[in-house]
Amino acid sequence: MKSFAELGVKKDIVNVLSSLNFVKPLEVQELIVPLALQGKNVVFTSRTGSGKTLAYLLGFLGKINNKAGVQMIVMVPTRELCIQVGKEMKKICDLLNIKIGVLYGGRDMGGDHKTLVRKNQIYVGTPGRLIQHINEKHIRVGDVNYVVYDESDQMFDQGFYDECVYLKSRVCKNAQIILSSATITEKVQEFIQKEIVTFEYLKIGVLIPETITQEIMFCKIQDKNAAVLKLFSKKKFKRAIIFCNTKVRSNGVAKFLDFNKYVCRVLNSDLEQKDRQNYLNLFKESKVKVIIATDVAARGLHIENVDIVVNYDVPTKLEFYVHRIGRTGRGINKGYALTFVCPEDVERFKTIKEMFDLNVKEIK
Repeated sequence: MKSFAELGVKKDIVNVLSSLNFVKPLEVQELIVPLALQGKNVVFTSRTGSGKTLAYLLGFLGKINNKAGVQMIVMVPTRELCIQVGKEMKKICDLLNIKIGVLYGGRDMGGDHKTLVRKNQIYVGTPGRLIQHINEKHIRVGDVNYVVYDESDQMFDQGFYDECVYLKSRVCKNAQIILSSATITEKVQEFIQKEIVTFEYLKIGVLIPETITQEIMFCKIQDKNAAVLKLFSKKKFKRAIIFCNTKVRSNGVAKFLDFNKYVCRVLNSDLEQKDRQNYLNLFKESKVKVIIATDVAARGLHIENVDIVVNYDVPTKLEFYVHRIGRTGRGINKGYALTFVCPEDVERFKTIKEMFDLNVKEIK
């Protein structure tokens, strides 16, 4: 394995990385950084928690002038991911006197104003809020030479395809692009062929690491709650996430667990941003043991040491299986994922199993 210096990263950046205990690059960084430093567009797939944020940051960071205005934009699909990516990048950029602005929907414009009045070299933002500020001329992007589309499959799934195209039309004509995606969906394929055209494509690592034990249980809908209680009584855990397909289902599961004395919270699109963040903080601090979530929470959550993921419902979008169970077994940690499969789900789960070559065990 090469060092960061051997990848071509500048000495002052290497020194900052060393001070933050980033000693050796991970696989995704070793593959992405040299291509980005050569000025190539890069499209890559990698699993959650693979170190991709640092990969695309280091690919462009040495080209950023801390005395000029905005030169790099990172577009992400969710508020949570926006906040997470911003924090990760600031750790490094603050020590290099490079300013980062974070902009996301759901925050009042007063918070945005404090961000926009600074002379930022990099912006991380969600599509709607970024485009709003570009159109209102709060951010001038004509000289932006570096663009990152992070978790683009979720971005397009949420209907932000046109915003991604629009951003590309407003930045420098020859802007260098890095696009990351957990899976290459039809929309991702369309975007990279029409908008990026010339790029290096890399499929990095396995989507589902061997550290995650995957099991399935064939059951009826009315059996699921009892099965959850039995699972929780048998396995020791500090944190568990249960994924449901609907808000109504997630609320019902939460009431059931609360009745059975489990400290839990629901995470879905009905929540205000401050409540979502509060629940996540309580979960990270182990003051809440179980989060019941819809797929709005399946991506962009950076929570270490989730012991159990339960797919209470088989996801309707096949790729969400990977996104969901990626919450557990991060890094070198072991994880466990259980999926309930009802008779009406059998064919859909069979497709998921074949698509991602799953190594799953059936339990009774």
